Amino acid sequence: MEIWEALVLGIVQGASEFLPISSSGHLLLLEKLGVGKEDLFFNVMLHVGTLIAVFIAMRKKWWPLVRHPFNKTNGYLILACLPTAALAFVFKLLAPSLLGGKLLGCGFVLTACLLYAGENFHSTKSTLFNAKKSILTGVLQGIAVLPGVSRSGATISAMRLQGVEKENATTFSFLLSIPIIIGSAAYESLDLITGKTTLSISPEAVVVGVVAAFISGLLSIKFFLKLVEKHSLNGFVIYTLLLGIVTSILPFFIK
Repeated sequence: MEIWEALVLGIVQGASEFLPISSSGHLLLLEKLGVGKEDLFFNVMLHVGTLIAVFIAMRKKWWPLVRHPFNKTNGYLILACLPTAALAFVFKLLAPSLLGGKLLGCGFVLTACLLYAGENFHSTKSTLFNAKKSILTGVLQGIAVLPGVSRSGATISAMRLQGVEKENATTFSFLLSIPIIIGSAAYESLDLITGKTTLSISPEAVVVGVVAAFISGLLSIKFFLKLVEKHSLNGFVIYTLLLGIVTSILPFFIK
């Protein structure tokens, strides 16, 4: 992998991890277009870069949760992770081709639909978060293991449809990304530990990718938190919808 490819992949990973546009979908699309190649160790390290970014950007939110672990928010985060882990296991076991991006275009279109629904049909019955809302959010997050389906978009939309205010939904989604990113990196690391894959990328490219993922991730978090305060997510709806359409017809032109 060339240095410039690592730079591009790092920037895309960091930005799309927290913007509602699907990081896995964008990385897979770039791979299909010939930018970089699948490398498990590199993917793990990109996760590390984005993890550091969310730790720094959300430090005022997660540190009190660490200091006082027995609180409702931590309980809700755990509840949301359970259906996510279960669905990820089911997809891995029964439909691995979907995880490989077989329906990548459909994933982007689904993201657009979820974002549109959350933005335009959100409930106003109750803004209070509870266990039921947490579990349903985890279910949508589980579906987002499919490339093209945005994790942040799915979780924010799930909470918006259940009446949670946009700012609170975004904060919870970013906090929820911490255990999910850790879990994803740990799972991918299993193949490294068992020797199923080896390092096939230069240390320089790894460093460039991690730094790029960290910086772009930090900037995208700050940008998105500011954006949701005053603006809608309809711009992301249009983007992911068009990307889904283009991705669906792309195989007919690229052999």
